[in-house]
Amino acid sequence: MSTVAISALVPRRRSTVMGSIVGVMPQVKPWVRLDVELSDGRGSLTLRFTGRRQIAGMAIGRGLVVDGTPALVHGQMIVLNPIYSFVTCRDP
Repeated sequence: MSTVAISALVPRRRSTVMGSIVGVMPQVKPWVRLDVELSDGRGSLTLRFTGRRQIAGMAIGRGLVVDGTPALVHGQMIVLNPIYSFVTCRDP
């Protein structure tokens, strides 16, 4: 599996990244969603899961490999409903 650094993501180009969860923020307004902040030590990315307030296993410190298409929204990279799998992160 080939991954890219979060800091190297290009909007609207499907990519695979790996990192650790540094934030989990359920939201109910303006719509129900779960925002998960992922960091690889060089950059951060918001994973947005619509229609969900929680996902089993999504916790700070867990490692993820994520596949999706990022978009730049108000200066922040966001991947909407990405494909993900939990992994054991290696130290950089």
